[in-house]
Amino acid sequence: MASEDLNTPYRYEEKKSEIEEHVFPTEGEITDVELDELVDLLKETLAEHEMDGNFPQEMLDNAREFLSKDVKQITAMEAQSLLREIREQRELLLNDSPYPEVRAVVDPTDDPSISANTFRAWFIGLILTIVFTGVNQLFTLRYPTIFLYSYVSQVVSLPIGTFMARVLPTRQWSLFGYRWSMNPGPFNQKEHMLITVMANVGYGGYMGTAYTTYLFTVLRVEKWYNDQVLYHKAGFQILLTLSTQFLGYGCAGLVRKFLVTPPSMIYPKALATIALNKALHNDQKGESVHGWTMSRYRFFQYTFGAMFLWYWFPGYIFQALSYFNWMTWIAPENTNLAAITGSITGLGLNPWPTFDWNMASVVYDPIITPYYALVTIAVGTLFFCVCVIIPIWWTNVWKTAYFPIMSNSLFDNTGASYDVSNIMVDGTFNEAAYKAYSPPYMTASYAVMFFCFFGAYMAGIVHIILYNRSEISKGFKTMWKSIFRKKDENVNEHEDIHNRLMDKYKEAPDWWYLAILILTFVIGCVVSKVYVPEFPIWGMVVCVFLCLFLQIPYGMIYAITNSEVTNNVVAELIAGYAIPNQPIANMIFKTYGVVSCAQAIQFVSDLKMGHYMKIAPRVMFSAQVVATFISAFVSIGVNAWALANIPDICSDTQASGFTCENYTTFFTSSVIWGAIGPRRLFASGEIYNATLYGFLAGTLLPLPFYFASKYFPKSGARYIYSPLLLYGMMNFAPYNFTFVMAPLIVGTVFNFYIKRHYLAWWEKYAYVLTSSFGAALAISAVIIFFAVEYHTVSINWWGNSVSFAGCDDSGCTIKPVPAGGVPA
Repeated sequence: MASEDLNTPYRYEEKKSEIEEHVFPTEGEITDVELDELVDLLKETLAEHEMDGNFPQEMLDNAREFLSKDVKQITAMEAQSLLREIREQRELLLNDSPYPEVRAVVDPTDDPSISANTFRAWFIGLILTIVFTGVNQLFTLRYPTIFLYSYVSQVVSLPIGTFMARVLPTRQWSLFGYRWSMNPGPFNQKEHMLITVMANVGYGGYMGTAYTTYLFTVLRVEKWYNDQVLYHKAGFQILLTLSTQFLGYGCAGLVRKFLVTPPSMIYPKALATIALNKALHNDQKGESVHGWTMSRYRFFQYTFGAMFLWYWFPGYIFQALSYFNWMTWIAPENTNLAAITGSITGLGLNPWPTFDWNMASVVYDPIITPYYALVTIAVGTLFFCVCVIIPIWWTNVWKTAYFPIMSNSLFDNTGASYDVSNIMVDGTFNEAAYKAYSPPYMTASYAVMFFCFFGAYMAGIVHIILYNRSEISKGFKTMWKSIFRKKDENVNEHEDIHNRLMDKYKEAPDWWYLAILILTFVIGCVVSKVYVPEFPIWGMVVCVFLCLFLQIPYGMIYAITNSEVTNNVVAELIAGYAIPNQPIANMIFKTYGVVSCAQAIQFVSDLKMGHYMKIAPRVMFSAQVVATFISAFVSIGVNAWALANIPDICSDTQASGFTCENYTTFFTSSVIWGAIGPRRLFASGEIYNATLYGFLAGTLLPLPFYFASKYFPKSGARYIYSPLLLYGMMNFAPYNFTFVMAPLIVGTVFNFYIKRHYLAWWEKYAYVLTSSFGAALAISAVIIFFAVEYHTVSINWWGNSVSFAGCDDSGCTIKPVPAGGVPA
């Protein structure tokens, strides 16, 4: 691609020509100056990427091999050969991406005349945001949860957009000096991606729909807080939801220089979304790839159809294929067998745990997530299961032998579920009632999960400081320059092709995001003063600073490994000490603290997707704001309808699976941190104090792997992403090792074997495969639910009952609770 086609600022072309002239000579002898230039180039590459697990190992090995030699003894032939290799690599760094995942789906070109800001994009995007947010909100109450990810909106919006391009009038109108048309031409990829972005912020991101619905649900349900007065205040629900959703957006805009512009922030999930977008637009048959000539679109059709039909078996007809706990079928009443291998209340240590793609991808997508990340997660989780949880349970540490080995519920001293109403008087903790009733007890898995949460927080911060300080330094330099820059001056520290192409578009000013941050802060203060006075205004200040500090390291972890560390437990810990014995205030603090950071990371992920697709930043800003606003009201409305109209909702025996498992975790945490408080459980001398050593363990954990990577660069230590050794346990209860082993098996096939031996096939089809499976599964699950499950058309046979027989379903214990209760 010729440089003049890029239409880039002069300084980039000047640097490129300088590099080609001095570093890449085409003939003649290699001079000392040229060798010095080469050495500097290789040192720069190593300094920036030697700790990057996604950067191609071959490039780093070639650089190290050259630098280890005495340059004065290198022959001209050797130097010329190496220069050719480095020239190709530098070409990737300047005019494409060195990451094969990015090159496979992101074009290093742009046509600024193609716009995403069309009537079609806004109309389709908002309609699908409303419909799919409603469906997703309904399914968050169900377990196993099924999400309509943004893949579904991509599939559904394509025929709608194509139809509108055929039938809408092409006439142009003028409005406030802006000329526009309902039909500017063929439905294009940028429009399609803008619709996807609206879907992501509305319902398709990590947090799903509005997180505040968790708080509203535990307030409303009788077995939990049963606070009907606060729940039925519409102003409380609306203001809290809007402020929490937009607080993170305001924070996100301030860290774009750290999480969007660096090329090393690849965002694997965004790449899969773009792969599907490309497959659905003008993807012709093309050349043969390892014998395959099928287009991406045809491949998508075949795999979509196959998964749509297959999911009827594990999802409805033969459910044992989903919870494939085949080892417990041998002896269903064997307590230890069920505890270790069971898929429901056991640890899930099963070599082949499922045939259900939903089980294999709901926590870790096996194709999107880098293989080294899957392996690290699996090794860490297996270690804690075998070496920590099982010994704790068998030796009755923390009284865990009186309870199932894994559950996200709290228990009292009789072995029953902890009844919070026994210790609450008028919504406030009562000390006398607490002493008369019982302290809460956790299962072994749940207690270890808190240790890993504490550790992962510190490991994430330390790891990013050690491994990604270059990106952080460049981010601060860019922020500083942007404050004092002259008009139209480019201050971007990153000079890759995608940043250069985005220089053509006007950036959304930082003050736009700052204005949103200030407005949502004010709304949060109104919530505090009017509806929940026990939640202090200083709590809002702490939440904002918590988000601003943590979103950079946790955002980088997500951008690199597709694994998002949420700060929910640390937010609860702070609130539990600062606002003791106030569970509702604790939940609100947690909601602000968690949602602001998680939403910030989701927003910057979408901004990166727009960056890859060359969508104008100001258009992205508008789409995200409007879609977030509308989806907030949809989430509130659907959640209220479900709680009022679905019979027996949130009970363990709800006929259609609306058992609210994820909401149980939210409630349990509010009891631990809010009602009872961390002092009674985690302070010195208390039962779970040892879990706080997770902070120390997490701080130290990255150090040996960092030094191993530095001093033994070919050892593979850079692939050990230390926070992920703890990350798998953070999802325990209700999830277990089943949800780690299944993606590891699939990832080994696709991201290890196929990617290593058939890279061209993997680049063309892998992301399309996971996108098609996700879309097909979601659509199939919705049809199954409304067609046969909602009206209770059940199939009662062995294949649908065997997985739920015996101890794996009931959660057997190895010690019976004595008549007088669990001994103190």
